[in-house]
Amino acid sequence: MRKLFAFTLSEVMLTMTIVGVVAAMTIPTLHYQRVKKEYTAKLKNFYSRMENSILDMEMDKGSFRDMKLPTNGNGYKWYMDNIDPYMGHQYVDDTKKIVYYKDGSSLLTFYSGGCLDVDYDVNGDKAPNREGYDRQRYLYCFTNDSRISWFGNKDIFFGTYGSGQTAATTSRESMITKCKTSPSWCTKLLQNDQWEFKGDYPFKF
Repeated sequence: MRKLFAFTLSEVMLTMTIVGVVAAMTIPTLHYQRVKKEYTAKLKNFYSRMENSILDMEMDKGSFRDMKLPTNGNGYKWYMDNIDPYMGHQYVDDTKKIVYYKDGSSLLTFYSGGCLDVDYDVNGDKAPNREGYDRQRYLYCFTNDSRISWFGNKDIFFGTYGSGQTAATTSRESMITKCKTSPSWCTKLLQNDQWEFKGDYPFKF
């Protein structure tokens, strides 16, 4: 008579437990890697489209050097009049002054200081909506002095929030430190890293 071999219930339960533990350890890591790649792709696309939109704007409206910094509260109108016709949108919230793009991202917080500050949120209204995580700060600068101060180049109109990080000798370690202490500055670090969220990026999302 031939013997039949089978797993006992305890062996099956042990195997299932091991598989569950491995899955619990692996799935969050895989999800985080996927999210990082998605964020990177959106940041690259946004920056490239914005640069092209500014070039198109200049073809129609003349050099950005002739434009004036909008007063506080009028940044949204300036953007809609000058950049949005070339950048495009899916829809806008005029009350909250938020522009939503087709890929689910958004542009918000229009503020005029020395330059015009804007926040790009890679996943729109979805959490965490925090600077340095899914939200990154950019600037439009309207004077030579402000462009040199923030971008290190008077010929750049739109760029990252990176004053003090523009010198060629600025180390990546300094960028990381600045990102940790003031998340609005993380955009410069990301630009330096080709918009990739590397392993030592200060914030996990």
